[in-house]
Amino acid sequence: MAMISTLGGMALDQIRLRQELGVMTRQVATGFVGQAHGDLGAEARRAISLRGEIARREAYVGAADTALARMDTTQEVLARLEGIAADLSAEAQRSRTFGASGVETLARRARSALEEAASLLNTRHDGDYLFSGTDLGGIPVPDDASIATGAMATAIAAAVATLNPGNAAAVLADTALIASDPATRPFSAHLEGPALTEPRRALQLADGERVEWGVLASQDQGGAVAASWGRELLRGLATLAALTPASAAQVGGYDALLAGVADDLSAAGRGLTQERSALGAAEQRVEQGRERHENLLVALRGQLGGIEEVDLAAVSAALRQTELRLQASYEATATLSRLSLAALLR
Repeated sequence: MAMISTLGGMALDQIRLRQELGVMTRQVATGFVGQAHGDLGAEARRAISLRGEIARREAYVGAADTALARMDTTQEVLARLEGIAADLSAEAQRSRTFGASGVETLARRARSALEEAASLLNTRHDGDYLFSGTDLGGIPVPDDASIATGAMATAIAAAVATLNPGNAAAVLADTALIASDPATRPFSAHLEGPALTEPRRALQLADGERVEWGVLASQDQGGAVAASWGRELLRGLATLAALTPASAAQVGGYDALLAGVADDLSAAGRGLTQERSALGAAEQRVEQGRERHENLLVALRGQLGGIEEVDLAAVSAALRQTELRLQASYEATATLSRLSLAALLR
């Protein structure tokens, strides 16, 4: 009876060793403690909490990456618009010394710049317009392809056609009214209405932390609308594009008009510089916030790995020892079985 009891105990021990062997074999193959949260024992609840926090931080990082890509594209557009404003302002100043000889070249360059500026304001990123506020699917400058012959440009050309030696200030004032008139202004109804009072586009960077980064074509950083950089840029370019040899013949008026447009374009350039500066500050905040999330993710993943993952070297060594113990148990069982049989045959 004692021999039978011993063999039974050894059989139970072998079952346990085989179970341990199966668990360790899976751990070596997968690198994880188990396949279900229940395999983690008392650490299961903490693992679930860590996974939730990791998912939340990864979502913030993904949102930051998307926003940074859009900000980068916006910066490129603003830089080009700033360059257009600077180039045409300088061109207008130079033309004051050329008189009638360069007016047609100036008008041609201004027309090309007007079309480019309107197209740039309609830049999209992943299908969303960058300068349309919350109306992501609404085009900021509806008539960009034909802006040089559209309502605003036509009305401004009519105003420029009235230029005489002494009324440049009045002509410039008329062009400003045209650029803001509901019938001739260049921007979408959303940009001229709801966008002016709603919060600018922003990124939820962390719990309780939002970073505003949106740029409006119809309103500058200081809140100006009638004299916003976008409106002043398009108005100034349209005014230069409307110049003709007849305009240049109005000697005093032509010079004053060019000086006024050059100043307006310079002001638009300064407004664009402010936008780029504000956007750059927002980009820096987002990059810093993203880095914080990434650093926390490294720590959180390390903690989760400490719970869910196994030490492969240690488990491999334990697996080998368990295999040896099981093999020794099999051999001992076989030996005892032979002895028991011999005793029965005597």
